[in-house]
Amino acid sequence: MTRPLCRASRRLPVATGDTGDILVGWLTKIAVTLAIVGLALYDSISIGATMMSLSDEGSYAARAASEKWQASQQHNLQDAYDAAVQAVQDQNPLDEVDPKSFRIDPDGTVHLVVSREATTLIVQHFGFSKGWAHVSRDAVGRSVG
Repeated sequence: MTRPLCRASRRLPVATGDTGDILVGWLTKIAVTLAIVGLALYDSISIGATMMSLSDEGSYAARAASEKWQASQQHNLQDAYDAAVQAVQDQNPLDEVDPKSFRIDPDGTVHLVVSREATTLIVQHFGFSKGWAHVSRDAVGRSVG
């Protein structure tokens, strides 16, 4: 008895009850993975965008406080702080200026810290990551006039 030289000529039996369960399983895994990655990416972008906007808003508030400080004869610290808070609130009502961080150098340069909770879908709901959503930025500004 001789054996065939080529095995490709043999046909494999076709499964008659194949419903595509393997394909559906893989598609489900891919969809769940993409959803998790998408949520993580959204939260990361939201936190990063909040950091960038806080830097700009803090600089604007520091310049406004410096202008108020230099424009007044009495150099009232409370008026300068109020100007910074007002400038920050005008930019975003959720922003806060830390009163302990607020200081003014003799040349009129204002230093402050601005903070806000970033809008996230997942990070803010878990205890270990809740702090990641609270973003704060140091800001420095001085009026040129």
